[in-house]
Amino acid sequence: MPSHLTHTQCYMDVYDQLPGRMKTQYAQAWERNKIFAQGHDFLLVYMFLHLPSYPKIQKKLALIEENVQEMALHYIAAWRASSRSEEATFFLYGYLIHHFLDAKLHPLIIYETGNLRGDKKAQARHLLLENMIDAYILRRGGTDPKKHKIHTLVTSNKALSAETRSIIDSSFEKTYGIPNFSELFAECNKTTGTFLKAMRYDPWGVKKILLRPLDYLLMGVFKPSILPFRFDGTECADHLNIHNEEWTHPADAAIVCAKSFDELFAEAVTEIAAMISALDRAMAGNAGDEELRSIIPDISSIHGLAAGQKREFANVKGR
Repeated sequence: MPSHLTHTQCYMDVYDQLPGRMKTQYAQAWERNKIFAQGHDFLLVYMFLHLPSYPKIQKKLALIEENVQEMALHYIAAWRASSRSEEATFFLYGYLIHHFLDAKLHPLIIYETGNLRGDKKAQARHLLLENMIDAYILRRGGTDPKKHKIHTLVTSNKALSAETRSIIDSSFEKTYGIPNFSELFAECNKTTGTFLKAMRYDPWGVKKILLRPLDYLLMGVFKPSILPFRFDGTECADHLNIHNEEWTHPADAAIVCAKSFDELFAEAVTEIAAMISALDRAMAGNAGDEELRSIIPDISSIHGLAAGQKREFANVKGR
């Protein structure tokens, strides 16, 4: 999945394209709502915090990658039975923004880094490229990645309301069999903030120097570095297809694309903003499930193709 800051930037860009009323609501509640952009990635944090349950949670994550439409329908049903609070609405929108940005960008990232499933080195390259892309996003916006406090932008100290927690818990348990997802979300929000401050904020390079021995041990996995310190936003240039060369979809050889990362990102923002705008109108008008399904594509966040089909990643550059 594209990393933390990339999702936050997409979240902000999507809301910039929404109707004025929604933009106003979003701006007023930014500090509380910004964490919603992290979507299901908090499950990854949970997996690493609870290693004994890693295989079980990993299976749940595979379900989450494939069943966003079903979850949204359960969520909207619970939302309609509630007071329909702004916070509960924006949680769903943030979650969908996350899912569909993944769906748009993952094919290029997987093509560049290798088979995401079953290949540990490819998984390490995937993670590292995403960290580099976060720095690239900052640099593209005119911010020095080495000095930016990323932890303040992607996490929040604001607690979710009881109503929002109830809607989240109900819909996620019905869809994925995960009870109390709102507690997991809150726990991993705090843990992510601590981790990012410790591992991604190193303005003077001190941490990188202190952990250099560990860096050398991991050099065989991916060069120049596995540790996510002090990227300046230029390291991933060769992996963003800035020259618009043709590349093959990693899960479907019949799909050939020449779009760059920036073009895919911009395309995702436009498509997601249109989806969220249509969904907001449909929810306000009490649209039925059939109309809601027509608005929310049933696609995987891993490969961006139709959900429910087993896909192998055979067409990869895998640098």
